[in-house]
Amino acid sequence: MKRIFIFSFLAIFGLVGCNSMKLLVDNDYSYDTDFTVYKSYNFLNCEIDTSNICSEIQDAIRRQMKARGYKITDENPGLLVSYSIIKDRVGYKGYFQPSMERWVNRYESDETYKVQTFNFGGGMILVSLLDAESSRLIWRGYASGVFNKQVNKPVNYYRSVVRSIFDQYPLFAAGEKPRKITEM
Repeated sequence: MKRIFIFSFLAIFGLVGCNSMKLLVDNDYSYDTDFTVYKSYNFLNCEIDTSNICSEIQDAIRRQMKARGYKITDENPGLLVSYSIIKDRVGYKGYFQPSMERWVNRYESDETYKVQTFNFGGGMILVSLLDAESSRLIWRGYASGVFNKQVNKPVNYYRSVVRSIFDQYPLFAAGEKPRKITEM
């Protein structure tokens, strides 16, 4: 009986330990933005350049933007894409909002920003979309726990993280028909 109890305890502890290694992925967006007008984008510089992580993340973002029909351009982009790599514990102020798809399609009309404060361990990756004309932040997606030492980082790990972040952005470039996103 004692063996069964110890085995059960270790199994439960192991499952809790595995679940604590999952990434938390979410996003915030501006209620004042007409997301249907954007067709093009360009990048701002990576805020922290650590080995090849910046280029890997930028490539993954480029893939996700292309899959949504956005064109990269140096001349008058509609969006500027910024991304940050934070390797330490971070406090973050986000917002509790309806899913972006529900809000864009007007299934929910409450446009009140409800502040949420998070304290993330294991670092995070933030991807921000800014309106290029006004430099105003219109969408930010993030994944926390990205740099936990216990997280196995297989090949294309950062591409997968960025894909998870962009899964929170269900929109397509102006003139593009909504469709299921497939990895590019």
